[in-house]
Amino acid sequence: MNVVRRCVLTAAPFGVAAGAYAAVFRAGHDRLPDRMATHFSLDGTADGFMGRTAALWSGVGVICGVGVLFTVLAAVAMKGAGARLTAAVGAGTAVLIGYALIATVVADTGVDDPADARLPLWHLAVLLVFVVAATGALVWWLARTGPRPAPASAPPSLPLAEGEMAAWTRTVVTRALLIPAGAVALAGLGTLLFGPWQVGLPLVALGLACAPIAAVRVTVDRRGLTVTSTLVPRPRLHVPLDGITDADSTRIDAMGDFGGWGYRILPHRRGLVLRSGEALSVRTVKGRDYVVTVDDATTAAALLNGLVARHVGERAAGC
Repeated sequence: MNVVRRCVLTAAPFGVAAGAYAAVFRAGHDRLPDRMATHFSLDGTADGFMGRTAALWSGVGVICGVGVLFTVLAAVAMKGAGARLTAAVGAGTAVLIGYALIATVVADTGVDDPADARLPLWHLAVLLVFVVAATGALVWWLARTGPRPAPASAPPSLPLAEGEMAAWTRTVVTRALLIPAGAVALAGLGTLLFGPWQVGLPLVALGLACAPIAAVRVTVDRRGLTVTSTLVPRPRLHVPLDGITDADSTRIDAMGDFGGWGYRILPHRRGLVLRSGEALSVRTVKGRDYVVTVDDATTAAALLNGLVARHVGERAAGC
């Protein structure tokens, strides 16, 4: 998938969403109040208002602005699953924003007082789950690429004698996640204390969810591969030795290969991506790859391959 096709697939849903919103707005323009309800509470009652013209242009601006952001991300992403993920998430986001804005126009149509507008959000949430998922899946399929090329050389291996003990460990800290996570959590805490809890609580939850993977310890030993947070005991990633076929050192692009940073989930591939650059890639007997960005990944891969080879030999000898 070349960069032009990738950008078109990413931008097109936003263009459709903006056009659909403008068309629905124009069709109902004469039946819309001068001051429109633009935000609704959980029970469906209006609690935010905006002038009719401002509502039109702010809605189009939001769709186009987010569309430009996703298109730029798609343009800079390398070819691979990360580029497909960016396009798919972008398409789902376009549907989510466009549908929500169109729903507000429908709710405002025909009302004399914008406070009388109603938008039952519970049924919209159910509908959006299916529509967004279907759109994202379609774009993911359209943005498909060919199979990943096989490694050019055999992965390194460190021979180990029977009974010999060896372990490797490294700590990885990324300010790119740690600082924003702390800032988001503090902003959420301040909002909880001095503003609406409905806004503050999700911010605190998001900050706390990102913090544990901002600093991790990667360990290779006789148990296999273990990745733990240095801040809290959980979450924890463990791939046992008998579930590993081989390991290798690779270089990845966070956006291009995985569509971003953090714990990333792709078909047959998982990644704890804290930065672009050197990473340890572990392949399992079930055909899944686990990728962890860490320095000195070549040594970790060699030791892991040596441990796997010795484990296979010991198991064969015991049969």
